[in-house]
Amino acid sequence: MIEVELKAHLRDRTATLAAVASFAEAVGGVDKHDAYWHGPDWRSDRGERGFRVRREGDASVVTFKSKRTEGGIEVNHEREFAVSDEAAFAEFALRLGCEAFYGKRKTGVAFTASRATIEIIDVEGLGDFIEVEILLDDEDPEKIVQAKAELLGLLERAGVGEADIEPRFYSELLMEAGLVARP
Repeated sequence: MIEVELKAHLRDRTATLAAVASFAEAVGGVDKHDAYWHGPDWRSDRGERGFRVRREGDASVVTFKSKRTEGGIEVNHEREFAVSDEAAFAEFALRLGCEAFYGKRKTGVAFTASRATIEIIDVEGLGDFIEVEILLDDEDPEKIVQAKAELLGLLERAGVGEADIEPRFYSELLMEAGLVARP
């Protein structure tokens, strides 16, 4: 699966919520607890060896991605699978030589608009953001260009300017804020 997404800082959460609610369907609350892990040998082979365990409600999902950013928009090859016992999976990951790195919590509200998911969230320690995401079945360059244009259009409809797009990953922002120790 290919994930095309952007995130942007919010200047006025209330105004953005009202704008998004005027064109998108609310689908529920967001409360995501993410634990980020380094894979074995991460110190010598950085980049592609990490993964995330996300707890949302009673469900836990492991995600690993090949990430790239194009003009502030992420285009990620994403793989996910559910785990029935998060504690057992963590013990298994430790036995394989993986190490827990940091955690992140996002809370807010989610919407759908056409094929996009829009979340208005607070990232603990970083503040308010809007995330807009479209999932694609394949990495067709034309489909990616179309998805990027759709994301930017939805961002504009939400009343958020392109200047507010945050090109850095949350991990970088958390490190800069002193909320995560640098590896």
